[in-house]
Amino acid sequence: MDINHIYNESCLDTMARMPDGIVDAIITDPPYPAEYVPLYEHLAILAAHALKDGGSLICMTGQSYLPAILNLMTPHISYHWTVSYLTPGGQAVQLWQKNVNTFWKPVLWFVKGNYDGKWVGDVSKSNNNDKRFHHWGQSESGMADLVARFSNENDLILDPFLGGGTTGVVA
Repeated sequence: MDINHIYNESCLDTMARMPDGIVDAIITDPPYPAEYVPLYEHLAILAAHALKDGGSLICMTGQSYLPAILNLMTPHISYHWTVSYLTPGGQAVQLWQKNVNTFWKPVLWFVKGNYDGKWVGDVSKSNNNDKRFHHWGQSESGMADLVARFSNENDLILDPFLGGGTTGVVA
């Protein structure tokens, strides 16, 4: 049975082809630079359309534009929590404009409707820094941890910013 589908299109185009409320979880890692911040609103609009009631949007992000990202997303979907995604030691991103070496990134957790799923710990971890398939890629260990925390077996998972495909591989 063919269960994987890849479309190379905008989030809003994907939404137009997708029925309402069929996705259990969206687990994704949009790009972090300033010019991509508007995409987070598109992601929130897609999530409000595609997720089942109680479904989760799990969205990695950097810290630099966090207030703007939250302002764009919260009109469309309810903020639930922030998970800390620990990155491997010795490979910190240096944010020169802030004088910060960062060893973690926020994973924003939004929910459509009310969440009554399983209890989830709010610290996730990547065991390595895997950039083999995409220069902004995430490790299989880190994405597998998020998939395990925020989905169940046989759930339909959507990653609208698939990049190197890590979410699809671990799901």
